[in-house]
Amino acid sequence: MKSIINNIKEVTNSIEYKTQLIGRNQRLSSGVNNTRMTGMAIGFLLTVIIIGLPLLYFKGGF
Repeated sequence: MKSIINNIKEVTNSIEYKTQLIGRNQRLSSGVNNTRMTGMAIGFLLTVIIIGLPLLYFKGGF
C-alpha cells in the first residue's frame, strides 16, 4: 500500500513540475511577444548609432 501511495506522490509531483514549466514558458512567450517591436526598434537605432555614425564620420559626412 505504501508503494502505491509513493507512486501516486511521484506522479503528482511530476505533473505539478510539468505544469509549472508550461506556465513559465507561456509567460515568457507572452512577455517576448509584448516587447518584440520595442526591442526591434531599439536594436535598429543602436545599429544606426554604432555603425552608421562612424561610417558617416570617416567618409566625410560630417
